[in-house]
Amino acid sequence: MSAEKHSDASTKWLVFFFVCFAFVLLGIVIFFARPFDSQQSQPAPSGGHGGMILPQDGEYAPHAQRLPVA
Repeated sequence: MSAEKHSDASTKWLVFFFVCFAFVLLGIVIFFARPFDSQQSQPAPSGGHGGMILPQDGEYAPHAQRLPVA
């Protein structure tokens, strides 16, 4: 018996499409992993309440007064 090696072209096409799929998937991951806004990379403002402007902050609203709690 002669053992001839059978060359199957479908295996080569399967590897080709898998490599293309991997590159496309990697590109999608890289695209969505980057920051969309340049301001996202800046640190959050310092403050006890995460930089929110609240009425009791005298610096932002000196005319605002806290109401007494009943």
